[in-house]
Amino acid sequence: MSSLEQNPIICEICGARIETTASGDLGCMACLLRVGLGEAANHAAVAPDAVLDSLGPYVIVRREDGTLWELGRGAMGVTYRAQDNSLQRQVALKIIKTDLAGRSAEARERFIREARAAAALRHPNVATVYQFGIDEESGQCFYAMELVEGETLDERVRRTGPLDVRAVIEIARQITAALAEAAKRGLVHRDLKPANVMLATAADDSPEMAVKVIDFGVAKALTAAPDRRELTHGGFIGTPAFASPEQFTDAPVDVRSDIYSLGATLWYVLSGHLPFGDRAGARPPPIEQLKAAHVPARLISLLVSMLAIEPAARPGVQDLAAKLEAMQKRSPQRRLLAAAGILVFASAAAYFWHWFPAAPSPGAPAPEKSIAVLPFENLSDDKENSYFAAGVQDEILTDLARIADLKVISRTSVLGYAPNTNRDLREIGRALDVAYVLEGSVQPRGGQVRVSIQLLDTRTNTQVWAESYDRDLADVFAVQSDVALQITSELQVTLSPREKSAIRENPTQDVVAFDLYARARTLRLTATFGAQFKDRFLQTVELLNEAVARDPSFFQAWCELAAVQDLLYSAGYDHTPARLALAENAVQTALRLHPEAGLAQLTLARHLYQGHRDYDRARIALQIARQTLPNNAEALALIGY
Repeated sequence: MSSLEQNPIICEICGARIETTASGDLGCMACLLRVGLGEAANHAAVAPDAVLDSLGPYVIVRREDGTLWELGRGAMGVTYRAQDNSLQRQVALKIIKTDLAGRSAEARERFIREARAAAALRHPNVATVYQFGIDEESGQCFYAMELVEGETLDERVRRTGPLDVRAVIEIARQITAALAEAAKRGLVHRDLKPANVMLATAADDSPEMAVKVIDFGVAKALTAAPDRRELTHGGFIGTPAFASPEQFTDAPVDVRSDIYSLGATLWYVLSGHLPFGDRAGARPPPIEQLKAAHVPARLISLLVSMLAIEPAARPGVQDLAAKLEAMQKRSPQRRLLAAAGILVFASAAAYFWHWFPAAPSPGAPAPEKSIAVLPFENLSDDKENSYFAAGVQDEILTDLARIADLKVISRTSVLGYAPNTNRDLREIGRALDVAYVLEGSVQPRGGQVRVSIQLLDTRTNTQVWAESYDRDLADVFAVQSDVALQITSELQVTLSPREKSAIRENPTQDVVAFDLYARARTLRLTATFGAQFKDRFLQTVELLNEAVARDPSFFQAWCELAAVQDLLYSAGYDHTPARLALAENAVQTALRLHPEAGLAQLTLARHLYQGHRDYDRARIALQIARQTLPNNAEALALIGY
């Protein structure tokens, strides 16, 4: 493969890949097409011949051939080397596209407001902005910033190919420091990419790498009112290939959007590839690209978390800084010592923390947005329907556990709180460290079902909300979704469109298949190792096989079946290639049905760990799973293992 194919050239204006030949690049076909369609005025950068020789005290420097000394161009405009005649220093002068700034008083006011916020940012890893201005005669917006001698990160990759891991971690650490300082001031870059990161030339031949983030001048101040008409909120600003998913919607952005862009930038610098092509997509990133570049699994996991579709699933800027610093300090010798010292402890601790939740700090109040879904009471005369009640409870809990803005206690942690009239809610709240509990009862009768729900505040022992649903048995799934959505409303929980869509999705249309699945899941989660373990799990396999036979598209049942097959194999009850093949078939079926689902990735991670002892790939799959399963206790326990 040629070096041009390994290191694709990306259009600075639209983010599309530029086709290359042996004689050079052909230019951006997407931009050329827009020009041909008469859209050049909206998308092309400012033409050099349209730029004045001087703006305020700044005179653009010319090269020996008389042309303007252009430093770079992008979606926002063109940057030139210029001379500041007032202070007798050279600067980088950014000429903003006229169509962005406009000529109206409102546009000028917005520009100056944002400019003042950006100019206040001072940090060693940010190119300092000296002045913003608008030329009164031409209406041309511009700003002058620190001239950084060196090359952009994009130029370095195109010149030398992908960078080594140690250098990339250092670059990431310095960029993160810049983002942390910007976040303190409510600033978001919104166009972080390799072309906006400078590797400064050391004046004293120092081996230390100096990184400068440029173009913070187009950042949006988050302190502005979230009005759709404001530039701080509406409208896409940035380069599609490196922009976060929320930048293509009407959602407000914060530093987590820049963390996504940083993740895409580091991915490109390490592999020479873009993780999602020309624009982010709702699919797992192709980690094979990083593996081919021999990127350590720990760094791959971090990058995957930075590229999470949901902003809440990405690491915070302080957390990211701490992880990068830990990676930088962690030598091979220290890794071996650490692994030898904590391996047994970590495995044991993970098991006990999973089954016995840690007690909250004395006197610390429970998080306001926290809930435990207690076991539901079966009011049917047929005690066999207790499995169905457990299934309804489990589905509501599963729906709530998908929400990043809500703390949800796992099912295994609430199993001991069986329905009775003597439950002390205050004591339960203190033990589980939750502000609310959800109680319920289920009463199937013939083709009908009654589901009664009440949401209770554990701190005051008062009822917050209650409802009873009388529906056809086939409508029980809609009831589960309605309950979950009502709880989010009562607790004022922020729901992303993706989370809301997942809650609305029914597990199956077959009530009998759901009952079989509920029985099997209860058997697995309440099983203990011992003489009856194998027989109980073989019974679970039979129930799940019957469930997927009734509904071959029952995704959750396939995931549960894979979990049970893997347990039978890894625990030694049936450690045969045939059992492993059955587990593999269930895993692949789940991935085929919903490849992007967090539960599918958790199922894959469990299979890689228990079936193949492939820890690196299991850890990466877990990182992907955690993006949409923030409260899943099994994922947390498996991370510990």
